[in-house]
Amino acid sequence: MSEYSNPDVPHEVNVSEKTPLHDFLRLSLGAFLMIGALASFVFFAARYFAPMIPFRYEEALNANALKSLFRSEFAPPCLIKAEDALQNLADELARAMALSGDIRLYVHLSADAQPNAFATLGGNIVVNRGLLKRIGSENALAMVLAHEIAHIKNRDPIAAMGGGIALSVLFSALIGDSDGGSLFSFSAATAQSSFSRDQESAADKEAIAALRKYYGYTNGADEFFLYILQNSSALVNTPAFLSSHPATLSRIKEIQATFSPDSQTLKPLSESLQNLENCRFN
Repeated sequence: MSEYSNPDVPHEVNVSEKTPLHDFLRLSLGAFLMIGALASFVFFAARYFAPMIPFRYEEALNANALKSLFRSEFAPPCLIKAEDALQNLADELARAMALSGDIRLYVHLSADAQPNAFATLGGNIVVNRGLLKRIGSENALAMVLAHEIAHIKNRDPIAAMGGGIALSVLFSALIGDSDGGSLFSFSAATAQSSFSRDQESAADKEAIAALRKYYGYTNGADEFFLYILQNSSALVNTPAFLSSHPATLSRIKEIQATFSPDSQTLKPLSESLQNLENCRFN
């Protein structure tokens, strides 16, 4: 009987013809693309489904948080009157915009000198004192408020927040960081507070329609944007109100295209919203 021996195994079996570095880069690229695709899916899915959450749950997330932040129980009469004037105008515009009955608005006045306004969760709108200093008509203020009300009506804040939270949870799971992953915390926070270009344009269109219904004309709606255009070099930061939006000049032209050809008398700001320099904030 002949003696058995194992056959020789070819040296190239299970051995890549490429260098180990090449294999590592190929696998890393594949993993990176898979994570990127997953992150994109999670982000956009969260932004799509978040607005389906009933508004009362969104409102509960921010219950009284901003109210206590911007107005103390010892607020002076000038601040109370100013916020009441903002709230009344916002409520009247909301009726012109057919805001859903379950959505409530809460308007707050901030001492911030930056000309800005923004909408956030729970129907909250913050108007900076710096914005009121740069406008002279109620029409201009109404444009800003109606724009922010449109964001709330379209549930844009909860959509932006949903995308940010989804990314934070995903990267937290991948990294194993219970704090949400410090590497991605900045991007998640940015996603929570930003609106897309389409959302901004839609808010502009709804605001213009609201002013036409409320005043009967849209003249004066460009006042704040003209100020930004003329003073952009003097501002420390471009207001977040203008972020992710078409260029200011293009925006002004679109607004002015809706103006009535007849001369219109703009409505002045109420006295409570003027001369707030000496009004004490928190």
